[in-house]
Amino acid sequence: LSQQSPPDQPDNGGKRSWYRSTLFLTGLGVLLLVLTAGGVLLSVKLRSASGSATGASADDAATVASTTGMDAGATTEMSATEKIVAGMTLEQKIGQMMMVGFDGKAPDASITTEVRDEGIGGVILYGNNIDSTGQVRQMDAALQQLAASQPAQLMIATDQEGGSTRRFKDIGPNYSEPMIGEMRGGAGASSALNLSAAAARQLKQIGINTNLAPVADVSGGWGTLMDGRSYGDDPQIDAELVGNAVKGYNNATTISCTKHFPGLGSADDDPENTLPKVDKSLADLQASDLVPFTAAIQNDAPMIMVTHVAVPALDPTGAPASLSRSVITDLLRNQMGFKGVVITDDLEMGAITMPVGQAAVAAVAAGADIIMVAHTPAKQEEARTALIDAVKSGKLSEDEINKSVTRILDMKMRFRLEH
Repeated sequence: LSQQSPPDQPDNGGKRSWYRSTLFLTGLGVLLLVLTAGGVLLSVKLRSASGSATGASADDAATVASTTGMDAGATTEMSATEKIVAGMTLEQKIGQMMMVGFDGKAPDASITTEVRDEGIGGVILYGNNIDSTGQVRQMDAALQQLAASQPAQLMIATDQEGGSTRRFKDIGPNYSEPMIGEMRGGAGASSALNLSAAAARQLKQIGINTNLAPVADVSGGWGTLMDGRSYGDDPQIDAELVGNAVKGYNNATTISCTKHFPGLGSADDDPENTLPKVDKSLADLQASDLVPFTAAIQNDAPMIMVTHVAVPALDPTGAPASLSRSVITDLLRNQMGFKGVVITDDLEMGAITMPVGQAAVAAVAAGADIIMVAHTPAKQEEARTALIDAVKSGKLSEDEINKSVTRILDMKMRFRLEH
């Protein structure tokens, strides 16, 4: 290639262009060094300021921890529900942890006081509360009006199982649970799903937002306690149908309550009368009675009812499951992974022989979130007072109470029970 300049290169008379001069290049280099040094200095200052701010945040967190008793390293942002709970009085918190019943087909004086003034968070309806769907709709609206100052709406519950226990004859499920359990192929699963959703929608139309169903007990066979109420005696079929029923209620935005944990299928008596016993090994329970409850948990069941039954394989002391930490906390929560709300069966049943206030404290100490006292106003007040006193005396931890109320309110918000 030729070393001569291209013919179109302009002649500058042998002089270099100004931007190629030694003086310019030297000056440019100095300027770049100054800018670089300035940038490094600025970066150091920013890091120093950031470190100071971080230190201040840590100091602030330590100050908060020292005044609240919390570990500075464990401080986290409170959820919206936790903020609500933090602003509630102890009496309001205990109110949310109770479900009560009442007499009559309209709110009477006792339930009016309990809901409006004491903040009771749940009401259960029985046959003595029901005349017609229209009457129930008006009654439920009146109950919700009484709860207008609560952080969320009332849970208004009933037992519309579909088997031998149903409070409304003209509301689904249209087939009984045992009949659904006899369906084979996909018919049973789709029926459990669709009939639960349909029943939920019908109940919601009259103001009932909580159904104490499905029954997850594995029947012990013909003539046993759960024979006319459960899906049947096959734990795998029961599990499939329970899981689909829970889905149906969830799809219809209605709180379901899977029951009766840890299982009454082979109980030798009825907890309405006395404390029954299930004398199975742990291996047998895991292979049978607990299988449908596992399916309910896997399908995001919002609430599980723990019943009054002695199961020595789970709690050698012979305590009712509803009052047993071994059953509620160790098994249901820790081993089976249930994160939702735990409610007791009615503490006025014959299976509970201790005073109802003592039983209420024992149930909450065991890990229950909601205690049910379904019939007698005096016993409801006894339970409420006993729980308040137990927290004030330190027998029950208010931190655990806060966790229970947070679970309850989270569930209510999930199922659109906000005001």
